[in-house]
Amino acid sequence: MGYSKSKVNRAGALLSEQLRLAAEDRGNANAVREEVVEALEIIEWWRGEHARPLSRVAANLRYYAADEGRPVVAQRLKRVPTIAGKLLREPGMKLARMGDIGGVRAIMPDREAAYRIANRLRRNWTIVRFSDYIARPKPDGYRALHLINRHRGRLVEVQLRTPLQDDWANTVEAFSRAFAPGLKFGHGPEFVRDYFTVVAATSAALEQGGEPDPALRTRFAELIPQVGTFIREAEDDSR
Repeated sequence: MGYSKSKVNRAGALLSEQLRLAAEDRGNANAVREEVVEALEIIEWWRGEHARPLSRVAANLRYYAADEGRPVVAQRLKRVPTIAGKLLREPGMKLARMGDIGGVRAIMPDREAAYRIANRLRRNWTIVRFSDYIARPKPDGYRALHLINRHRGRLVEVQLRTPLQDDWANTVEAFSRAFAPGLKFGHGPEFVRDYFTVVAATSAALEQGGEPDPALRTRFAELIPQVGTFIREAEDDSR
């Protein structure tokens, strides 16, 4: 059974609204139980609709990336709780337009290789959005190339990262899980966010064959003890 995109959007809006009300302790679970169950069924169906296009995009990306030393290519489907979390963070988001339910990531050997592959994809695929987070990093320091590809009527996000960019993103993810929930979404102590921004800028300078700015080295030296203390205190609290 299929559903229209308008119904998919309504399901996403209903779920995010009920989660928001529940967080504010204003929800009426009994009144909307059937509607939420139906919304979850629709969202799960929509998620499943991305599985086959995702696998095809991943296979095609491996083909293109083979010219760059066979970099590692991985794929994933967003889980329903992760989809719900994004809808909550971005209230204006239409579920049918969410571009990263299906995602493919390739770790390229260097920045130049990432740009070469991105340019080939933009020439040969139906790329509806391109974000250059290498030239214009996110405020938290995140760097990569993101392309939203439309394949068989579904949107699939392609991320192209260098090894250092991937290491940084994975470290932030792990740190967020262990010590600072929401770090990757701009939450957590300011000095922790500053630390990862400095690390990202330092890695970018090294990738380009240069030396990090002296101000970065100074700031890094200031932040290391603070982050170390934060980790030790978090570990003590968890015991």
